[in-house]
Amino acid sequence: MVYYTSPNSTLQQQLTQLSEGLDCDELLIVSGYVGPGPLMNLTLVDGIKLNVIFGLATESVSKQLHEELLRIENENKRIKIFYSNVPSHVKIYMWRKKGVPVYCVNGSANFTSNGLLKPFREILALVPASQFKSIMSYVKLIQDESFSLREFVPKVKTSSVTEEEERIQPMDGSFLTGSLYAEKSKINWGHGNAHTHPRDAYIPISSLDVKKFPHLFPPKTESRGLGYADNDPIDIIWDDGVVMTGILEGTQNVNGERYPNKIGTYRDKKILGDYLRGRMGLAQGVFVTESDFTKYGRDNVGIKKIGDSTYQFDFSRPSTAQP
Repeated sequence: MVYYTSPNSTLQQQLTQLSEGLDCDELLIVSGYVGPGPLMNLTLVDGIKLNVIFGLATESVSKQLHEELLRIENENKRIKIFYSNVPSHVKIYMWRKKGVPVYCVNGSANFTSNGLLKPFREILALVPASQFKSIMSYVKLIQDESFSLREFVPKVKTSSVTEEEERIQPMDGSFLTGSLYAEKSKINWGHGNAHTHPRDAYIPISSLDVKKFPHLFPPKTESRGLGYADNDPIDIIWDDGVVMTGILEGTQNVNGERYPNKIGTYRDKKILGDYLRGRMGLAQGVFVTESDFTKYGRDNVGIKKIGDSTYQFDFSRPSTAQP
């Protein structure tokens, strides 16, 4: 049995369905990279404990991502997250009952939105029961070399940014987008003539943004792919703690390479539009004016990459904004 994301069913949905259908009390995951989106999705399955080993955490976890994972664990007693001292890039998903394996898959899909949602990119294959003993030997090796994320002290890493990025970006290392205002696009995307809904919105990425911040937005493949396969899903953590699944979509050519030209929300563009309008105190789907942004105190979003396909977004209202 092989599992993969298609336009009809995602790996994330299939993991959820397996968790709901199997006679188990625990899902044990060992993954090179871990994102908040899949963690929060699987907490919706009643009666299942989630034990996750972040295989490359000690090499790659940022302070911001660590703090978000700690917050998620603190808010849900059924989640335990561990960091491995032995770097591990495997992707193992094992369902157990009273510590005994009942079902297991492994393959190439990290426990991140990008790993579980992008069609045709990754697979997970069924591990035969005859191999449970040997795969458990490996899992135990990693478990024995792992520790609770609560014991981890994040190091302040030097960001690998260009000189131009250092000059332009704010002191916290984030990138500021251009204005979200436009009459028929951006926050008012749904008020244009395209096949959109009045509640739809997207955050723009210009070619100048890509040139100035090449480490922030990954280039696309040369092939246009199949449907959503051309766009990269990402985990978005907003400044107010809201977590949503975004997508780097659209296409623009920069220096001979294809890059995304906008950030929307995965599958449903209304999610972003509703969220931004809600933060501004506006009703769903209303036309947003320049004066609305002036009253709110800002018309852009701060973006910082904090992990593998995981971003921190800031739309906080300045203290100097009008009441």
